Amino acid sequence: MITSGAGIAGWCRMTGMLRLAVGLAVGLALTPVTVCLLRRLMNFKLSSLWVAAVVVVVAAAGAVVALWVPAAMAFGAAFAVLGVPAAAVDAAEHRIPDLLSLPLLGATVVAAIVAALLGDDVGGGLRALAGGVFWGAALLLSYLVTGQPGPGDVKLAPSVGILLGWFGWSWVLGGFLATYVLTAVAGLAGVLLRRYSFREGQVPMGPSMIVVAFVCGTLAQLGSG
Repeated sequence: MITSGAGIAGWCRMTGMLRLAVGLAVGLALTPVTVCLLRRLMNFKLSSLWVAAVVVVVAAAGAVVALWVPAAMAFGAAFAVLGVPAAAVDAAEHRIPDLLSLPLLGATVVAAIVAALLGDDVGGGLRALAGGVFWGAALLLSYLVTGQPGPGDVKLAPSVGILLGWFGWSWVLGGFLATYVLTAVAGLAGVLLRRYSFREGQVPMGPSMIVVAFVCGTLAQLGSG
């Protein structure tokens, strides 16, 4: 994360293409960590196709996070390292390991507090934490009432809410709706492709949450630029 005033000013003066290139390089540098986490936490051996897909996704995540405001880059780094493998495990095995969701929550809480203090934006930090509470409470209530989404999704939700809360309440609410829409579309596609069936229960929600986190963060930055 860029913290000094001169460093922030210098970063912001960089062209978009240069920032994308730097972010891509950083994302590629992070891929060994992500692949290592996946190999440790998945119940089956990673194929070369899975490894290639993870490398591409993490590299792309690094590139788009480089477009974010400097205060939000720590959030993006945490999601690239921990959120992407969480989504991958959920897509493959319909579960999100606590070893990914809980450290991600801790990282986003710390990032919100540090960014608020360094940027003298206590209101933004409180809004981010409130966004996490909203997402976590909404999915917990849904789980208690309907049994869906799964407990792993409930534990992942506050991290997404904190990230979106940093950008504003419209992103908290819009991202929440977008997650359910994207999950429904993915579920329908999975049924048509015979990867899912309605009898098997819920469609993995983790991938949708991670996609929404990166897309909304990037759109928020582009909209403010």
